[in-house]
Amino acid sequence: MAHVLARPFDLRTAAPFGISRWARREFERFAIEMRQGDLAGLGESAPNARYGEERQYDLDLLAELAPEIADLEGPASVETYCESLAAQGLPALRAGLSAAAWDLAGKQAGEPVWRMLGLARPSVRTSYTITVGAPEEMLAQARAASAFGTLKVKLGFDGDLEAARRLKLALPETTFRYDVNEGWDRERAAAALAVLENLDAELVEQPLPAADTEGTAWLKERTRLPLFADEAVLTLDDLDAVGDAYDGVVVKPAKTGGIAAAFALISACTELGIRVMLGCMVESSLGIAAGLQLAGLADYVDLDGALLLAQDPFEGIEAEGDLLTASEEPGLGIRSAAPA
Repeated sequence: MAHVLARPFDLRTAAPFGISRWARREFERFAIEMRQGDLAGLGESAPNARYGEERQYDLDLLAELAPEIADLEGPASVETYCESLAAQGLPALRAGLSAAAWDLAGKQAGEPVWRMLGLARPSVRTSYTITVGAPEEMLAQARAASAFGTLKVKLGFDGDLEAARRLKLALPETTFRYDVNEGWDRERAAAALAVLENLDAELVEQPLPAADTEGTAWLKERTRLPLFADEAVLTLDDLDAVGDAYDGVVVKPAKTGGIAAAFALISACTELGIRVMLGCMVESSLGIAAGLQLAGLADYVDLDGALLLAQDPFEGIEAEGDLLTASEEPGLGIRSAAPA
């Protein structure tokens, strides 16, 4: 029998993190611990109001569910349990449980999670996010991230295209991808995509509101840029619902509901010929490590959440510039960071 505990913690980004809908620096998170004997598996939950989830609700529910979860044996049974919770939503809670179960199982087996999943050791290059701000601030962010060959720029605000032009002019050798976070309407998106084509954009995430699948299909016929679904696709059911309106999907364990759910969505996209970007929320290295286990399956990687933090409470991922490499230690290979 495992003992299930939760520990809330707050993350703070080094600079304000702004997207088309909001800007802030503080993010409420919690760690789930599944302890069996001397071993403890850890997973991070990153509740997101966009997906109808908030920390205190999750913590209260987890306290109620803890006796049931304690009786589960192994990650397969925990993943099945998480799937049973999917009707209630709760993607971040499920993701934390999933990661904790795999971390514990890996420690018990003496194997890293990526090996337990039958995958090669992930070592991938991530993009780095340039968040919404004044043009000078965005340019300063980009210049400070010179170690990254690819920058993901948040758009969807007044003056966003001028900011994109300035960034490309200042850093012509950098690859730029763009994330609108549902911030445009159809006509503005069509005009903006024409500009971004001329700036040699790599891809564009979620140009229209998630519900406007018809509009995205309309846009897709009018641009050569790959359009990626983020807010529009959380689950396999959502993938069916959007049809062929998008060229790619952003897969995040924190919004799909865990490692197994993310693996299944990636596999479905691959079978359909849909490109995959493995993404993240603003998370510590604990949360990023769960996604990193699957990174070798993705076409693009955006796992910079922990790199944006003023202080990361966990460590264990090898990071050299934009290159992230998963630990060879058992489980997720993550431990509490040494005091600063």
